[in-house]
Amino acid sequence: MANIGVVIPSPLPAGMALPDIACLSREAESAGFDCIWAEDHLASGDAAVLDPMCVLAAAAAATHTIEVGSAVFVPSLRNLAWALKQVATLQLIAGGRLQLGVALGAASEEEYGLAGFTRSGQRQRTDDFLGVLASVRRGEQDEVAMPPNARALLLGPAVKVPPLWVGGTSPAALRRAARFGDGWLSGLQTPAEFEASLRRLRQLAEQEGRQCPQAGIVLHVAVGAGSSDDLAAGCAALIGSSYGLSAQRAEELAIGGTPQRVADELGRFLDAGATRVAVVSDVLPWSETWPMLAQARRVLIG
Repeated sequence: MANIGVVIPSPLPAGMALPDIACLSREAESAGFDCIWAEDHLASGDAAVLDPMCVLAAAAAATHTIEVGSAVFVPSLRNLAWALKQVATLQLIAGGRLQLGVALGAASEEEYGLAGFTRSGQRQRTDDFLGVLASVRRGEQDEVAMPPNARALLLGPAVKVPPLWVGGTSPAALRRAARFGDGWLSGLQTPAEFEASLRRLRQLAEQEGRQCPQAGIVLHVAVGAGSSDDLAAGCAALIGSSYGLSAQRAEELAIGGTPQRVADELGRFLDAGATRVAVVSDVLPWSETWPMLAQARRVLIG
């Protein structure tokens, strides 16, 4: 069965007041969503930026059954030991409901400077983080330079390592997902591109001697009762400005329309092999758009 969730984006949309995370989370759970996702940035100009682990801890504490997930957590912005401790504590608060998405992310050099690091070491720090979690889960010490107290940092064995969703669409990201991931999180892809990347992921997983990870994607959606063309155009404009994409490329990625239209578009990714979809609602307020996204979810799962 498809797993459909909603994203609390960060930075927050321009002009949006600081949200009541607990209230939003209860609304998401009541609407029937499967997961609440949070993004990870340290700073973004003058925009309000929320810490994803605090957001997800608040979401988990305010709910009972809905999963919480990072889309994506950027461990290279953090000291390894503290990153591991954050994950373990969140998994404890969530009662095992954490889905840990991990990737290099899109943090700027300024963000790394604020964190006391540089972008140059982000790949190695990410691999070290994933390697520690994978090693602890297997109960082994392998080639990863694992701290001798890693199990204590992770509150283990009482707290289990959460499922690891490795994000990204580059060749290196797919190799990382094949090596470490229980799942792979895509973004900014069309259904055909997603399907092609998933085929490559299957090949890489086979080379690693591992089962192919599950596949998921983060999508921007503008849902409403108005014109589907107008909603899609608004979504394309936001995607283009947010990610620096050409108008043509943004139009290829934009999804907009009624709940039925959105369900049809999301269904194309499920047909391409996705088992999870994390939706960023590009229309405010979420108190109005999330119920319509929940309606699209119900159309999808029947």
